[in-house]
Amino acid sequence: MKRRIVNFLLAVYAVYVKEMKLWLRYPTWILTFIALPYMVTGLFSGVGYVIGGANAVQNFMENTGTSNFFLFSLVGSSLFMISTIIMEDVGNSIRAEQLRGTFELHYLTPTSTALIWTAHILPHSTISLITIAGTLIPVLALTEGLNPLSIAETFLILIIALVPLFGISLIIAALTVRFKEPWAVVQVIRALVSVASGFFYPIYILPEWLQILSLALPTAHAVELIRAILVYMREFILSDYRFSLLVVLSLAYLIVGLKVFGRWEDHARKTGNLSKY
Repeated sequence: MKRRIVNFLLAVYAVYVKEMKLWLRYPTWILTFIALPYMVTGLFSGVGYVIGGANAVQNFMENTGTSNFFLFSLVGSSLFMISTIIMEDVGNSIRAEQLRGTFELHYLTPTSTALIWTAHILPHSTISLITIAGTLIPVLALTEGLNPLSIAETFLILIIALVPLFGISLIIAALTVRFKEPWAVVQVIRALVSVASGFFYPIYILPEWLQILSLALPTAHAVELIRAILVYMREFILSDYRFSLLVVLSLAYLIVGLKVFGRWEDHARKTGNLSKY
């Protein structure tokens, strides 16, 4: 039993070190991800002032309940960036392994391939947390009314929200194994998640059918919960239905992702598609 635990931890450590080395090989990408939410926020701010004119802030406050457009948009764009990183990178990692001809070599090791691919959540989560910390902490430090507990609650919600994103990424990875092309699938899923999650606007301005769809998206609940804490300064309550839904959806998405990937992996083993790229 002890030996199994040691082997498990060694496998997770190996995946973590490998992926982090790839990330740290190009550290400026991390700085780019930290800066992009500010750039997006500035872009939308400029567009809002051009279209809304002198009444832009008043119109925004009437529709959102806050005049702090900067923090409202920065929270949404940061979560959008993290969602994109997690959803894309696992499928892209598998595709890169396929193109290098090293993908099938993972199936010659005694380590479970399910463990190999699920362990990717740790390095990508690390980069995601670094990104959102680098983006939000400078702004939050200048925001009055926030306390360390609110920031801790925000990161708790964020960590839980990363789990279903990894489930989605496993589904994308399964389709990558099957069809050898992640980009088309990623674009469709990212567009759906982006529109229905309310990263850049309140969900209630969407058509009713999209509002119903957003209930099934964990990112939508994460955005609302984090904005409630950081933008609206509301007290976080564990019994909040949005938090309960986020936890349930996190488990559901991860389980579905593992099942879908396992099914397509078994299909690829039987048909010999693992060695075709």
